[in-house]
Amino acid sequence: MSRLDCPVCHSRQTKRLEVVYEQGLSNINTSSNTGGVGLGFGGLGVGIARSRTRGQSQTALSKKAAPPEKMGCAKPLWIIFVVYAFLNIFDSQGDNVANILAAGWLCASVAAIAIVSSYNAKTWPPLKAAWDRTYLCSRCGHMFTVGDSET
Repeated sequence: MSRLDCPVCHSRQTKRLEVVYEQGLSNINTSSNTGGVGLGFGGLGVGIARSRTRGQSQTALSKKAAPPEKMGCAKPLWIIFVVYAFLNIFDSQGDNVANILAAGWLCASVAAIAIVSSYNAKTWPPLKAAWDRTYLCSRCGHMFTVGDSET
């Protein structure tokens, strides 16, 4: 039995998750033109239109095989800013409360950046490395990871 054979059904029909993920992505880029003529109570009408569609479609299996995502800073910082701005708008106590809110905003922002940076530097790399070594059996659907010494 090869190290890439499925440990459940012993099939040799296995693929790396990266391949499964990429095969399930499709880029969409279409455009169309249309025109028409109509006659009604108001008289004759003419119309033309042009449409363009861009995007990406993804299969359910590709979503299941997706790599682990890095954490981003934008969303937590935006939420912290909105809370700060909301509290600051309704601050009627003067400069002391505004200074406390500003310090809280700064501390929360630094904490959010530290948490995101720590996750991306310490937690995400082993998750990505494990994903790089994970295979999917095309026969039974089992996902399995090949050890470091075997790759």
